[in-house]
Amino acid sequence: MPVPPRGEPVTLYRLEESSPNTVNNSMSSWAQRGLCAKIEFLSKEEMGGGLRRALKVQCTWCEDNVLKPGHLYIIKSFLPEVVNTWQSVYKEDTVLQLCLREIQQQRAAQKLTFAFNQIKPKTIVYSPRFLEVFLLYCHSASQWFAIEECISGEFRKFNNNNGEEIVPTNLLEETMLAFSHWSYEYTRGELLVLDLQGVGESLTDPSVITRGENESYEMIFGPANLGDDAIRNFREKHHCNACCRKLRLPDLKRNEYTPDKVTLPPDDGPGEGSVQSQSSTKEERPPMRLML
Repeated sequence: MPVPPRGEPVTLYRLEESSPNTVNNSMSSWAQRGLCAKIEFLSKEEMGGGLRRALKVQCTWCEDNVLKPGHLYIIKSFLPEVVNTWQSVYKEDTVLQLCLREIQQQRAAQKLTFAFNQIKPKTIVYSPRFLEVFLLYCHSASQWFAIEECISGEFRKFNNNNGEEIVPTNLLEETMLAFSHWSYEYTRGELLVLDLQGVGESLTDPSVITRGENESYEMIFGPANLGDDAIRNFREKHHCNACCRKLRLPDLKRNEYTPDKVTLPPDDGPGEGSVQSQSSTKEERPPMRLML
């Protein structure tokens, strides 16, 4: 008789896509059925900062191998003071509501990287990607968490959720900062992906800033969204680099600037298949909307 896997029983839920092969143009929806899994807590030492705390775990078994047995993952939970702040808005299932929005936020950023990697010229060799995040319910703790792959290596932060950025010294850093600029341009000023951080091209915990967010408590994404203030700060402090110029991104500091369509140099095609014709004009292209 096989020995049952050790660990805490948990249930996983994931965002599914209506068109898995074209994620940046598909509709996301939460799976109705959860998947059973078991995880083992490796230590009680907490990591992270800001709004959440994190713990390292190992998967010992998972239905459909959505989590890989033997692989390391990070589970994240919101700090009590964050939950208390949002209880007045989400009176029931506050932690669940916060987790859902954080995961949807990372998926929105993930969809934008798919589009970016298809559009960017081949001379931009780095392809940023966001980790996939799952919703997790721990039965013994009766608590909701987010869980994602544990990435090893030098963890770096490229900009923060208020639009302040590092001074880039290499192509990877230039690519990440140009991606933030591109996200604002591509969505016609509706969204701006900030708080870029991770290991190499693998990113996690972004802030997807939405225009007008701080005018209402109807939070689309996570609680770190600083809305128009962050957009204004980014426009003032972002310095266009070589990657911005390769993407033909306009200067954000121009007085007459309004978000416009990304265009590519005619002599340098996209790296992974175009999603927009280079001959498209602003009038032909409607405002981009992420479907979540």
